[in-house]
Amino acid sequence: MGGSLSLPESRLAVVGAGAAGFFAAISAAEANPSAQVSLYESGKKFLRKVKVSGGGRCNLTHACFDPADLALNYPRGSRELRSAFHHWQPRDTIDWFEQAGVPTKTEEDGRIFPASDRSQTIMDCLSTRAYRLGVRIELENGLQSLRPTGDGKWVLVTSGGA
Repeated sequence: MGGSLSLPESRLAVVGAGAAGFFAAISAAEANPSAQVSLYESGKKFLRKVKVSGGGRCNLTHACFDPADLALNYPRGSRELRSAFHHWQPRDTIDWFEQAGVPTKTEEDGRIFPASDRSQTIMDCLSTRAYRLGVRIELENGLQSLRPTGDGKWVLVTSGGA
């Protein structure tokens, strides 16, 4: 049985508890300390793909620091991504994790991993930071639909009845 949740203005919902979802939830909680941030995941576990990425070591990014060169690696969206890469690029990812206490290392081919060579290090970093910021993680509670109420708010219909 599904449920509906109408989020007041001081609440933010992020759908998908993968690396991007966790990063979005953490960023939202840091930018809006008084907001209740909730992270919705349809599965039983979060950060599943992070666990296996890079052969279980979690390839964080690549040592390509020129936005134009970086965009060339995405032929179907190169032009559109250039602007995004000027705002956030691999150096920012490295700095973010290192400031969060995760040292990184660069391999000869340019791939960047946590120095521990363990994806669990990244999972622990993201989940601990989210918990410390008060991000509410809703597992087995996927988004089924989203609809505007007409007064600038939204209703989330979830699979878990929250």
